[in-house]
Amino acid sequence: MMEADVRAVILVPTYGQPGLAAEALHTAIAQKTEFAFAVVVVNDGCLSPETHEICLNFAAAYPGKVFYLKKANGGLSAARNSGLEFALAAFPALEAVYFLDSDNHIGPLLLQRMVDALRSSDETIGWAYADVDKFGFASFSDMSGPYSPLEHLFRSFCEAGSTVSRRMLDAGARFDTAMRKGVEDWDFWLQGLGKGFRGVHVADAGFRYRRRGESMLVEAERDFAPILNYIRGKHAQLYNVKSVLRLEIEARTRYAVHHPDTGLVRCMTAAGTSELIALDDYLVRLMRAAERPDYGHCPGHLILMDQTLYDTLADWRLLSGVLWTLECAVMHAAIAACSITLRPSQHRTMSWRAASASRFTAQHIPSPPETAQILAIEAGALLAQQFPDGAFATGNHWHAVKPLGGRFFDLEIGCADAGAAPRSAAEGLASLQRRLNEVSAREGRALWRAAEHDRYRARAAVPRDFYPELFETPSAFPAAALDRSVALVVDEATPAAIAAAARLAEALRAEGCVPHLVTFGAQLSSAAETLETFREIVSLPLDSLCGAGARTRRSYLGTSLPLLEGRDGQSALATLAAYSRVVSVGSPVLHQIAGALRRLKVETWALLVPQENQSALDMVTACSAFEQAYDAILLGTEEMLHLCRAFGIPARKLRLRSDTAGVRAAAPSSLDLTMSGIQREKVSV
Repeated sequence: MMEADVRAVILVPTYGQPGLAAEALHTAIAQKTEFAFAVVVVNDGCLSPETHEICLNFAAAYPGKVFYLKKANGGLSAARNSGLEFALAAFPALEAVYFLDSDNHIGPLLLQRMVDALRSSDETIGWAYADVDKFGFASFSDMSGPYSPLEHLFRSFCEAGSTVSRRMLDAGARFDTAMRKGVEDWDFWLQGLGKGFRGVHVADAGFRYRRRGESMLVEAERDFAPILNYIRGKHAQLYNVKSVLRLEIEARTRYAVHHPDTGLVRCMTAAGTSELIALDDYLVRLMRAAERPDYGHCPGHLILMDQTLYDTLADWRLLSGVLWTLECAVMHAAIAACSITLRPSQHRTMSWRAASASRFTAQHIPSPPETAQILAIEAGALLAQQFPDGAFATGNHWHAVKPLGGRFFDLEIGCADAGAAPRSAAEGLASLQRRLNEVSAREGRALWRAAEHDRYRARAAVPRDFYPELFETPSAFPAAALDRSVALVVDEATPAAIAAAARLAEALRAEGCVPHLVTFGAQLSSAAETLETFREIVSLPLDSLCGAGARTRRSYLGTSLPLLEGRDGQSALATLAAYSRVVSVGSPVLHQIAGALRRLKVETWALLVPQENQSALDMVTACSAFEQAYDAILLGTEEMLHLCRAFGIPARKLRLRSDTAGVRAAAPSSLDLTMSGIQREKVSV
């Protein structure tokens, strides 16, 4: 065999354990391929003479097939990098490199199957990965299903025993030599992801991973927190809310919206990017989600509403906000429901009234009101109730249904074009449950139990899989993922407050921004033409503002604030976390979470304009208590400007706004950007 003919390399770093290394090399030599391959062994400065002798003997026994490199000790990453550089230099026709640790085994057809997978893929595929058949302490880790970039951000499912393509190596991917405590392979594949590559799964490849007692102990005792912090800091372009949310939108992993009037299910994260499938197909996906990993193929939040109601809410730009309100409710309940009443009105109005059902025991979902036209339930909870003796209820891959009963809402919408009342969804849920039983009987899964292998990747997709760990927020509002998205935040959405937000939104739109109106109170009232300024209208009623505790307030630095319950604060943070910029239009809720938003790299503004029910002094006092959490403060009057200066708010943050003159700097500064008459410091969206 000539070096010029070599198409693939099996790279084997070794340090100690000469007997195990010999086993691994025997499996490497035994590969059956239609192309020429080589084995490159890298001795990472092992002091054991037996290791050196075994590697030398293999190189002598298989000249031109086994190449032996010996180097000073530098760790596993450095050894792999040395082998990669040698292979790239020695074999000009090289297409792929497979990484084989010296204590593992591979089947005789693995290399051929891996290279075939790369050859049959397009240029976006950077590597091929296999299932993990563990021996020693035996188990099987199923890595099947389409590659999920979203899942790869929070779960390392591509083992080092994978094959990297030449194109990804040519793009500069190498192992990080600073990582000496494990999971350097995860970092390597994330490099590929950051360079625009993806992985592809290869079934039945024949990768056998040795699971030894000491390796299990090391893994259990490893402190992963600093390793994860290092990886996420290094790949900051991947680990930010907007990037993660865009991957989730691309994968359509969050909502399965069942339309009882059409019999179809819409898989989506955000409106505009969806997949329509038949109900039976969705139910099969759902049941199989506990059997085989296919992350994101089956969204975990099940929503029931007619197609006609879905289209109406979308036309009114209310759809994303209503779905988000129900998702926030299901975070703390087994089921959420919304009963909608339409009434004729010259103004567009929204009025929420929330009521909680009685608490129930786990795996019992309360019946929704007969009047409800929209229902939301976590799909895993539905399966756990339907099959209490099956793996859905007992398997640790399904989250237990919390005994929190239901969250039920009445939503009254006033509009000029109110039509017939939407149809109830209660019968749609009963019909879906009957169909689930029929499909499960047909598929033979009514009393499903988990097989004896590792199913840690088998589940329907839900946001809590990754947002809490990555960003300390329970989820993220999908519609905020757009570039230059701006949320104008109002607690009590009165006509005057919405008009003030709309005037600023017009200026933002002229600059190419995408303004959304976000409200946290129970009421919304505005002229319909004013609401046309906003791309989305998000009305999330927080219990702290409109529930039983609405009158509870606290004082902070002389400022009276609503006492924001922990889960309300989390819901508000999740609503705003993916925006490029958020603007408080007199919002005490935003005052309390602005600091957390800045830690998530969200730009924060405050807009202070005269209001009938609040004096200029009260508004400036409230804002000054949290001014350190804002990047800029826009002021509606000279009086407010003087008050802000008196409170010691830095002049660089202050901007004076008027309806005729726009916004101008309150003190000399380097301002050269104009946003339709709004001058601002160099703060971009």
